Amino acid sequence: MIQCQKQIPASREFFPFFARFFFFCILASFISLSSLSGKKSFPARGFAKILTENEAAIRLGSYRSFIGRDLNNTNFHQAYAFRFRLRHMPRRGDEFSRTGTLYGFALGHGLSRIDLDSTETEPHSRNFLLQNGLTPRVWVYSSHSRKTRLLEKEELFNPLIFGMNQSPFDLLMPFVFWNAKYVKSGKVAGRPSHLYSFTSPQWVESTRPDLTTVVMALDDNYEAPLRIETFGQSNVAERTFILNSLKKVSDHWIVKSLDYKDRQTRSNTRFEVTAAALNLDLDPTLLTAAGLKSQPVVPNEAFVSTN
Repeated sequence: MIQCQKQIPASREFFPFFARFFFFCILASFISLSSLSGKKSFPARGFAKILTENEAAIRLGSYRSFIGRDLNNTNFHQAYAFRFRLRHMPRRGDEFSRTGTLYGFALGHGLSRIDLDSTETEPHSRNFLLQNGLTPRVWVYSSHSRKTRLLEKEELFNPLIFGMNQSPFDLLMPFVFWNAKYVKSGKVAGRPSHLYSFTSPQWVESTRPDLTTVVMALDDNYEAPLRIETFGQSNVAERTFILNSLKKVSDHWIVKSLDYKDRQTRSNTRFEVTAAALNLDLDPTLLTAAGLKSQPVVPNEAFVSTN
């Protein structure tokens, strides 16, 4: 293992509303691999070379800049909507699933909205607005109370859906902006990649002292996360997020499947995009806290199945 002790500092810039946000989940960096636009394949190309301290800092800085771009002033009519299914597979007991839709201004833009569909057991829908930065924020609207509220910091670590593995914190992945160290380079999931270790800032230490370190494998060719592991006091990862598969829709590669594995419960929650609609005209007010009570309207014919 090649160790590199140079600290890569977190950005001190404040991320204002509607500008320079990051979402993962899932997604913005996992979901939107816009650097693959126009490619016909997603090949592995040998081994990733060991980076110098300066090269490692430049590569991570480039990735931070990409996921923190403000696309509102440069992109128009490029909003997207992804229909998804969350499938929870416990070690024991029956599987269960939940569906919803993910919205964003453009592939690569970080400010995102998640609308969870209602079910027979939970007839009231919930809509989330996720804003990231050094200190992320999440709003939730409930059709039951007809009110929108800002989640407390400790609530960011609660499951988005009761019984499943993901929390708003997991979906936001704000660790990308934390202080980081370059660990090594090699192959992850058969692809050349570079590993970075991120240490928790003060607000996380005070809220979740059991979360100490996050390690991310960044693809060498396309700068997309391949695997993310979160650690507590042990050297064994508490949670592991793995990129399973990609799907090409029009000229863009998007995530088709992601796994969220929890070591303690030995359970897995799989995120699957079932249909995608690109190049939409989406009212900007729908991605505001006040706009969560309004329902985006996307024609069914705009969606392309990922099956």
